[in-house]
Amino acid sequence: MLNNFENIEKQQKDKFELPTRGKQYLHIFLNKLHLKKLLFVVLIASIFFSCRQDSPENVKDLLRKPSTVDQATCQARKLTGLMTLEERFKLVRGNVFGTFPVERLGIPAVNFTDASSGIRITKNYSYDKTTSFPCLQLLAATWDTTMAYQYAKSIGEECRGSGIHFLLGPGMNIMRNSLCGRNFEYVGEDPFLAGEMVKSYVLGLQSTGTAATIKHFIGNEAEYNRKISNSVISKRALYEIYLPAFKKGIDAGAKSVMTSYNLLNGEWTAESKHLVTDILRHELNFKWLVMSDWGSVFNGQKCVQAGVDIEMGIGRAISRDSSKVYGTPEIDRMVENILKTCIYAGYYGDNYTDSTLLSNWGEREKIAYQTNLEGIVLLKNKGILPISPTDKKIKILVSGNNANRMELSAGGSSHVKGYNNRSYLMTLQETFGEENISYTEKPSERELKSATNILLFCGFPQRGKGCESEGVDRPFVLPDDDLIAKAVSLNKNTIICIQTGGAVKMDWQMQAAAIVQSFYGGQTGANALRDILIGKVNPSGKLPYTFEKRFEDSPAADYNAVTSNKLRRVPDDEVVDEKYANLFTNSKDTAKFYTYDVSYDEGIFVGYRWYDKKGIDVCFPFGHGLSYTTFTYDSLSVEKMDKEVIVAFNLANKGTIAGDEIAQLYVTDKECSVERPKKELKGFNRVSLLPGESKKVEIMLSPDAFKFWDEDTNTWKFEPGIFNIKVGASSHDIRLNADIVFD
Repeated sequence: MLNNFENIEKQQKDKFELPTRGKQYLHIFLNKLHLKKLLFVVLIASIFFSCRQDSPENVKDLLRKPSTVDQATCQARKLTGLMTLEERFKLVRGNVFGTFPVERLGIPAVNFTDASSGIRITKNYSYDKTTSFPCLQLLAATWDTTMAYQYAKSIGEECRGSGIHFLLGPGMNIMRNSLCGRNFEYVGEDPFLAGEMVKSYVLGLQSTGTAATIKHFIGNEAEYNRKISNSVISKRALYEIYLPAFKKGIDAGAKSVMTSYNLLNGEWTAESKHLVTDILRHELNFKWLVMSDWGSVFNGQKCVQAGVDIEMGIGRAISRDSSKVYGTPEIDRMVENILKTCIYAGYYGDNYTDSTLLSNWGEREKIAYQTNLEGIVLLKNKGILPISPTDKKIKILVSGNNANRMELSAGGSSHVKGYNNRSYLMTLQETFGEENISYTEKPSERELKSATNILLFCGFPQRGKGCESEGVDRPFVLPDDDLIAKAVSLNKNTIICIQTGGAVKMDWQMQAAAIVQSFYGGQTGANALRDILIGKVNPSGKLPYTFEKRFEDSPAADYNAVTSNKLRRVPDDEVVDEKYANLFTNSKDTAKFYTYDVSYDEGIFVGYRWYDKKGIDVCFPFGHGLSYTTFTYDSLSVEKMDKEVIVAFNLANKGTIAGDEIAQLYVTDKECSVERPKKELKGFNRVSLLPGESKKVEIMLSPDAFKFWDEDTNTWKFEPGIFNIKVGASSHDIRLNADIVFD
């Protein structure tokens, strides 16, 4: 045995040049110890020297923002090694609106906040004020990627100035269902438009250092019992319709993804390894933080194994399943990814919060106002608009449930109070004079008939029955539908301004003198709409979704017909807390738990793709929006350049008023081995033109514009053949077209 010790000592000689006295001590020590004891000592020593190298005193070096992702990964791994098992386990469970600090090592907490259209004030954080921006759907109606950048940058400034690291937005679920209570905080029905707007939003927000959290991944196109709804989506529809906007956000560098409440094809999204690891991590190459939605996890072990990094808001399911996951390599992976994301983003530095950014309130309010001006959509106008504010003969009757509304923001996590709110009624009284404006909540027939003009501001309430908000889906009929029908029948000069996140029943459409979709405009919404109504600004927004005539025409028409024969059992191995048992209980069988299917049977035919395929007449088509001037299109050319196609045409303003036109480019595959839509949006350009001015417009199409998802090979596929290029003012207003042939 002594010979073994001597051999070990000899092997160490070249590595450690010990002083003579040290050699003597080591020789005596080795001769007295058993080999196993020696190995144990060596192990302890190695741990000691390793920990000493990155001891708590040097943790600040590991928290500093590095220049590369690899460095951030290395620092995160070392920090994880310094943390106890309990500290690691605590970090992967949310702290309501953020992460827990690791006080022993000096790792600070990281803060999250709602939502896409500004900071929602909650009891978790204290703000003096926050700007209420227009809803994201209105931003989509601008079709202006530069505006999306500025809009998000403004929100990012308020986050950074308030010490917020992660904004829980933007939302980008596709508008498949007009009744979805959260459509107003998404970006419409088309994956290309949504993707382009989301990309600019992410770039703008993260230019301030604030992380974008793109959500809700994926298939959360309805709010009704969202925790038990199972979105059944084909692979082709998933890749062509529901994933593209997320991919654009990821490619733009989004630092976080939030999974959704619903199940996707039988698995809760936060518990699906196929979705989170295979698709999100590997196929979409997302390398940053993945969080669950608040209280969306039922099986903590599955969540940990799926590839999620943190269970929000308090880690209920992971805590319950601690005996299965505590101390596992999966928890270490989660911790490393949280730390890597925050280290690389610079969130652990001493100077993250920059309160000087909060001084620029006026400029941010201008951005909010300009967004409204560009996004408000004039749906119909029989010539009554604009109304002259100098015409003293005009006596305007104002009514509608939103006329006096101060907070022009819908409900739920996207509700932002704002600090400089104004109602529609206030702005009209200031512009036309109180003597020329009369307001009544329930106007009589005599009042309706006698008014020279009627302005109705109608929408859904922020909360309560029939509201438009997170967690609920809304009716298809406006609360003021009877009032509108009565007004248009009695007065031909009735103008309806609606504040909704989607289509509503409009049986009165033909009788209305004008219809304006003003969405939820936030604190500058009233001023902006007033300026459009009086002609100070030319309307230029275009619908990012289709206004169907009847909900029965929609691809989601059977959505609200949830009956017992659609319910399916929750798998026996899926544990459900008693707290949430009422969500899953079928009243006919209180001993069993159930979910229900929402079948996306239309596949890729969502929105205008559906109405084109079925030949269904709509109220207002996708991309529709009127102006106070007239635009013409001519001289279309289509040219192949290497791998791209350059589409060029002339756009002219033939009227006497300056204005913006949003030119839209659609592609039709005329010969294909699979069924494809009659046309698909693949490009757009917002162009400003003075009266009489014309401009040459160019739009570049990449090879992706001509591909479809092939379910046989699980890849994007291009098939040679004839494609038709369409250019126009909406999906139904095509002005120019030309064929292009690919051999």
